[in-house]
Amino acid sequence: MTREITVPAHAFIASRETVSVDELPAFFDRAYPLLIDALQAVGAHPAGPARAYYFSPLTETVDIAAAFPLHPEQVAAVEAAHPELVHHVPECEAFTTRHHGSYDTLGRTWQELTEAARESGRPAGPVCWETYVTEPSPEADPADMITDLYVTLA
Repeated sequence: MTREITVPAHAFIASRETVSVDELPAFFDRAYPLLIDALQAVGAHPAGPARAYYFSPLTETVDIAAAFPLHPEQVAAVEAAHPELVHHVPECEAFTTRHHGSYDTLGRTWQELTEAARESGRPAGPVCWETYVTEPSPEADPADMITDLYVTLA
């Protein structure tokens, strides 16, 4: 079910690159451990599950960030140690929905969400993201994956 929400301002630690779609699994495999190491180096930990922020449309390449949300009380310490890795999103309006199932069918859910946003008459904002509610792993059943999707509105 698609719904419009207000997303609170938040900060996240991220490794951001422009990569080809074929390179996405390798990008995530190297980015998330780097972020965990950076957090642990300052005694911090993620405020929630892993995310992927998209700063461009998904074509043959994508400007993407593998990320973890930060606890507000840990932002200053993480930003002091790793200013290049910390990003901020101001409070914004967004459309959101929940995807159940394999990442292979995630594109269809993204399309439905972006169409709902377009039909609202409000232009999309500069960023969208997905939150991996269930942690991806080689042992996990793809049918059991839950991913929350967000499209910001301008």
